[in-house]
Amino acid sequence: MSNPTTDGQTFAVLRDLIAKDHAVAPETLTPETPLKSLEIDSLSLIELIFTLEERFDVVADKVPEDLPTLGSVADYIDGLIAARPAANDHGAPAS
Repeated sequence: MSNPTTDGQTFAVLRDLIAKDHAVAPETLTPETPLKSLEIDSLSLIELIFTLEERFDVVADKVPEDLPTLGSVADYIDGLIAARPAANDHGAPAS
């Protein structure tokens, strides 16, 4: 399975979700796009994180309050993905 952090997949999935849910053109969304400019409030952010958790098979124990941009959300999910292998090896040693 490819690692989304190595090919920008996390941001691409996030961009596509935002474009669909907020009726904006995906090409207008960049990592620097502020969540506020998309009217994403704290509840919407939590819902978005839940969707990304399911998509990338990760668990966010607590959503940080300092995720101001799409890039910061993608970076947060990338961090969860990077921490995931040891938890999902079903007891096998990490390689």
